[in-house]
Amino acid sequence: MSEYDTAFSLPSVDDDPDTELGVLLMGLGPERLLAGLGAAGKDAAVDDDPVTVTLLVDQLRHGVRGEHALAGALAAGSARWRRALPALVAAEPAPVRTAALRRRWESALTTVRDVVRPAGRADLLYLAACWLRRDEIDRLTEDDRATPGLPS
Repeated sequence: MSEYDTAFSLPSVDDDPDTELGVLLMGLGPERLLAGLGAAGKDAAVDDDPVTVTLLVDQLRHGVRGEHALAGALAAGSARWRRALPALVAAEPAPVRTAALRRRWESALTTVRDVVRPAGRADLLYLAACWLRRDEIDRLTEDDRATPGLPS
């Protein structure tokens, strides 16, 4: 039998709420994660709240904040990702081999917290989500350009 249980289980009542936010963030598309990373830290009112950042990204996707606001968030997210990536790659511990999302999330969160020194809670959570989805995020940030828009 494997060391880790891969069966579906509900979260423990003692789990950190950021773990559940992380599980939700991992389900977002890479463009939304990158835009969220860019939006985290741009506005002091949303810098520390990942839920508010997620709502802001939805507003950006629907043009509520102007037609170029999404492109700005994607560009800022790309720049933030490129700044953080070398330190994350250099410090990556042995990969956590498990299908358990919460276990993978905790490992990513610890790595980001220890290596990058995020600006706030939203920055931390979005960086950790991007780290877990780094192959997709790397594809979006290739050639120093972000995806110009998000799919509907």
